[in-house]
Amino acid sequence: MRLEAIRIANFRNHRLLEFEPGPSITVIHGNNGSGKTSILEAVHFCALTRGFAGSADRECVMFGCDHFMIRSAFISDRGQTSEVRVAYSAEKEKQVFVNELEITSFSRHIGAIPCVTFTPSELAIVNASPSDRRRFIDSAICQHDRRYLADMMQYRRILQQRNALLAGGVETPSGQAGLEIWTEQMAVLAASIVLARREFLRKFSVIFNGIHAWFPGQQEPSIEYHSTLGPVGEDDGVEDLKSSFISRFRQLRNQEMLRRQTLAGPHRDDLRLFFDGHEIRKYASQGQQRSYLIAMKLALRRYLYESAGEQPIMLLDDLFSELDEEVAGRIIESLASCGQVLITSTDEKKSEGIMNHSLEKDTKTRS
Repeated sequence: MRLEAIRIANFRNHRLLEFEPGPSITVIHGNNGSGKTSILEAVHFCALTRGFAGSADRECVMFGCDHFMIRSAFISDRGQTSEVRVAYSAEKEKQVFVNELEITSFSRHIGAIPCVTFTPSELAIVNASPSDRRRFIDSAICQHDRRYLADMMQYRRILQQRNALLAGGVETPSGQAGLEIWTEQMAVLAASIVLARREFLRKFSVIFNGIHAWFPGQQEPSIEYHSTLGPVGEDDGVEDLKSSFISRFRQLRNQEMLRRQTLAGPHRDDLRLFFDGHEIRKYASQGQQRSYLIAMKLALRRYLYESAGEQPIMLLDDLFSELDEEVAGRIIESLASCGQVLITSTDEKKSEGIMNHSLEKDTKTRS
């Protein structure tokens, strides 16, 4: 997949901007605050229908304006073209159009334009809460597995209903009966989700370990999936996991009634990230954490490519900060074969195969 051109209006700090990246590595460089990240975020909107880091759509509107507009043109590895338009106004909220047809369900667009990002805020994946790591694995799987996306959406709806029931009290016979119904439905979906996550991690870890080993001076990495079920057997299927979840919910029933919330399920699971047996969020330097996450993102790009046969676009914001020259050089080498890569930096990067794009000199823009 490749972005041919993008035009944004009233988006972040850009009144009007037109940008045409190269087919391989394009480094967008400029001063801090010049809007480099905003270009990547606009591409992200077109690919995944949302901005970076869960930012609200209204926050992306340029100050003093009441709407933004993004128009983009993509071409797939098979030569198929797509025009994506994202429009937002306070009156109509967000609208997404593909080849001038409005997408009424944004989830239908997920995966059509595969995309892998790296932003400084995503370092939370390696050093912050389990929710950030769950978001990583869910986003990765959703881009190529529509069933998983549907299961996740349904699971969240049932979780909301089950929590509402627990919050209102389930001491009555009707409350207990309702809880049993939601528990049965949740167990089925939870089993399917955990099974898909386990399969993803099995394939992803092989790719990740190979990429991480290529970085200079890096320790041996490993990733473990921690479920609220406890250890999950390698041969456990959907029915096994469903039964395990039902048993677990029965064990937790009194606690759930007391705390009035669901205490088990994939919404509480975690990924534990290690190097040489030490948990990275506790023992790694900022540079090591950054390298670890970049290796995860490179592995995700290859995983998505092998799963769907389409090169994802890579959007890498402030990639080189806190990396020494040797590590940065290795990353540039690996990116050369990764299809289209857009990188932001305060400085241009002089290396074979890199197209440098000055935000102040090269971009068609008006403030």
